[in-house]
Amino acid sequence: MGVLFLALGGLGLLARGSFLLRLTAIFRPDRVMQRVTDQQVLIGRKLFLLARLAGLREDVHRYTGELPQACLIVSNHQSMADIAIIPVVLPRCQVRFVAKSELKYGIPYVSLALRLGRHAVISRTSDYRAGRRIMVKLADLAVTGVCPTVFPEGRRSRTGGVQEFQTGAFRIILERTPLPVLSVAVDGGYRIAGLRGLLANIGRTCYRAKPLTLYPAPHGKKEILDLLARIQKEIADQVGAWRRAGA
Repeated sequence: MGVLFLALGGLGLLARGSFLLRLTAIFRPDRVMQRVTDQQVLIGRKLFLLARLAGLREDVHRYTGELPQACLIVSNHQSMADIAIIPVVLPRCQVRFVAKSELKYGIPYVSLALRLGRHAVISRTSDYRAGRRIMVKLADLAVTGVCPTVFPEGRRSRTGGVQEFQTGAFRIILERTPLPVLSVAVDGGYRIAGLRGLLANIGRTCYRAKPLTLYPAPHGKKEILDLLARIQKEIADQVGAWRRAGA
């Protein structure tokens, strides 16, 4: 029953979000970017409230330190829940994701927000130059306060283990626009990915999210790659610590 309540309530939230975003696009196109930013936080909070009512346990931390106007956010990735939680733990950030093109259509609110909110939507089959142009556009938005957000694993971890980080998006964004980099660790989402996971595991899962370290902007290829390796280890260590402490 709890999962049904979560599903119906979540669909209602997303449908309402889509309706309001479409109205904004029609009547106040100059406000669309801010609408997407505000809705990401509000919808994320409400989705996790519904999830808690359905039995999900949480250990979620907001970032409490000072943040620059824009930074690059880097996180591991296990489920769609990660997309919902990052704006919640960083409510002062205008989060914009590097996302796969399969999400661009067919998902209530999410697909519309990706298109109108100027997220970087990349096709896995597109050539390198096309993908690079899209990520450069995202990097250029940093001057307006946008925080590019990447999942360097490239795909969701099915087991929750931190996979090898790919350098592509991370390096392109930082070479174009040197930004401070904020690491974020998440865990537990792999257990509730998909309907089957929700039905089987929501009452037995603790979803965790924690901003870790704000690093100064790296400069040059070596600094960029060294920082990515350091962040991968930092996130893997945090996930490992959570696992050792128990679910």
